[in-house]
Amino acid sequence: MSLDINKVSIKTSLASCFGRNIRELEGATEFFEELAAKAEEITVEPHKYVLREKDPNDYVYVPVSGSIMLERSTSTGSRQVFAFLFTGNMLGVTELPYYSFSAKTLTQATVIKIHQKLISNAFDKYPMIGQRYQEMTSHILSLILDQLFIMGQKTAHQRVAHFLLDMEHRLGHGSNKFHLPMSRQDIADYLGMSLETSSRGFSRLKKDGLISIESNYQITILQQDMLKAYAES
Repeated sequence: MSLDINKVSIKTSLASCFGRNIRELEGATEFFEELAAKAEEITVEPHKYVLREKDPNDYVYVPVSGSIMLERSTSTGSRQVFAFLFTGNMLGVTELPYYSFSAKTLTQATVIKIHQKLISNAFDKYPMIGQRYQEMTSHILSLILDQLFIMGQKTAHQRVAHFLLDMEHRLGHGSNKFHLPMSRQDIADYLGMSLETSSRGFSRLKKDGLISIESNYQITILQQDMLKAYAES
């Protein structure tokens, strides 16, 4: 279907990409008009690929709703999960002729599909928009570096604690109770550990009274301050 740029969900996702005051920038109105005319809104079923590693980089995607996992395969056939996305964030902007990662839905997801040339031309045509995007991607890079630090410096159980605090912030929306859309194997591959080690981390935090687990996916953080202290100890 064609893109309805005035839908609240689309406005929210684009604000996540470019910042909430994006419409105040020079050229923003024209940029969004071109986007609405040439981009598409599509729905992707659960556990399907939005894009695959080494596919031609024809399109850029912006998640509007649902959950998406970014992963990369290794030469031995295993994989590394390096991000979970829920809304906003632009996928697939690259100067390479192919994608360097795969993006797989965890739930049904709605995404904005934009041709690569449209984005490239828009950033050249509206430099303020391009500059804002660079600022937002720099912020994302800093978050990735934080994640790498955690992976290298923290114990396995501390990594699980960090992960849950991050998910509470991104999924809880002000509540300490949230639903994890990813599997325990996905989490283990994201945190760089075995499934068994990941499961022991969840069990340890539950035993210590820091979290409750109503199912593998429904989590409540019971002692946030203590969980933060544990994650940083």
